[in-house]
Amino acid sequence: MTRESNAPITRCPQCGSEALTWPSPKHFTCADCGFVLYLNIAAAVAVIMECRGKILFGVRKHEPQRGMLDLPGGFVDQGESAEEAARREVQEELGVAVHDMRYLFSFPNKYRYRGIEYDTLDLIFLARWDEAPAVKAADDLEDALWVSHDAVEYDKIGFSSLSRAVRRYLEAEYPGEGGSCP
Repeated sequence: MTRESNAPITRCPQCGSEALTWPSPKHFTCADCGFVLYLNIAAAVAVIMECRGKILFGVRKHEPQRGMLDLPGGFVDQGESAEEAARREVQEELGVAVHDMRYLFSFPNKYRYRGIEYDTLDLIFLARWDEAPAVKAADDLEDALWVSHDAVEYDKIGFSSLSRAVRRYLEAEYPGEGGSCP
């Protein structure tokens, strides 16, 4: 969550004082009670699911980015590893159990929800199948579709971090094929 993009916090959540200062955009302090709050990034995960030259995209059911393409994934819960979160999210959104996956890379992202902009760090994983698993869009997805590497439309992917992730993956794994997608 970034201070510049949100309504200002004017009262201390601990004592109610208006003696707040923002020494930096990512934290504030209360001069009366000494309360300090850091506004750190949120961890999120996404999984590039690939089978026979196609990547599985979901179509977002809700804002933000309703109707846009998305990779299966979501926020990491407290006490959960990124790998556990990735598996849980794929199961919730598609009904698929992921047994074998590997970490690829990460990208920072902005996630605007109900007027508040959250800073996230999106951790990208890869899961490959020889045969496409049966998927059923659920939870935050209204549909799921397999898209050929050469048919990926980056501007239809809802979040810039995920668009960058798909592009980097295709350029690294399939040079000359995925790198030339429109």
